[in-house]
Amino acid sequence: MNIETLITLGYYVSSIGYLVATLVTFDAVRKSGTSGLKNVLMYLFIGTGIFFVITIFQKLGADFFGITDESVDIWWHVMFYLAMISYYFGFKALVRLGSTENATVATTSVAGKTWGIFSLLVLIVVFIIPSQAEPLVNSYVSSRFGELGAHHFLAFIIAGVVGAYLFSAKVFLGQIGRAIAAPMIIAIWALCVQHFWELLTESWKVIALTSDKIEGVEKIFLTISAISVIYAASRLKAFSKTQ
Repeated sequence: MNIETLITLGYYVSSIGYLVATLVTFDAVRKSGTSGLKNVLMYLFIGTGIFFVITIFQKLGADFFGITDESVDIWWHVMFYLAMISYYFGFKALVRLGSTENATVATTSVAGKTWGIFSLLVLIVVFIIPSQAEPLVNSYVSSRFGELGAHHFLAFIIAGVVGAYLFSAKVFLGQIGRAIAAPMIIAIWALCVQHFWELLTESWKVIALTSDKIEGVEKIFLTISAISVIYAASRLKAFSKTQ
């Protein structure tokens, strides 16, 4: 089996993984009867769903959108930031759920739906405007910030901060939060390492490898993340049935 076949296999494994995680999380949202838990699940569903949308965007590729491969990279990073922020909101809500009475948490249950609408609008814009925004994106790509991989670095920092937040907040989590903390930390930090890998190989050229090998390693991190999210979503689904 050659490297191209392995990369393709890795793409489908990670894509299917995020699809399964999205469906499981959606089912948990649908079956959850507690407003506080539903709010948490909504944020995690949105974040996970965005990761699946990213795989679709990457599969459609530069030719479909009429942009360069570098621009595709920029746009999926924009969606990555959105997914990470969604996860952060979900973890914040999870901390509140573990330390606040359900009656108080219920008053904020609309927040998840509002964020969902906002996220959907951002995704629609990302799928519509790439060709029109190509000159602007190309100016960034050719700038010093683009050459240094600022978009990779920002993704690395955001994922690291979100993962660190969940790790430090474990002590404040209730039973539900503790059940998913470990797999979600693994999922997020796998994504953090993926972007650090991109910095080292694509932007800073610290490690000299072919693009195929770089992408192959990335798929490993994505697969680890997808499997971890599936496990966390399955545990959430089990809890949602008891609420």
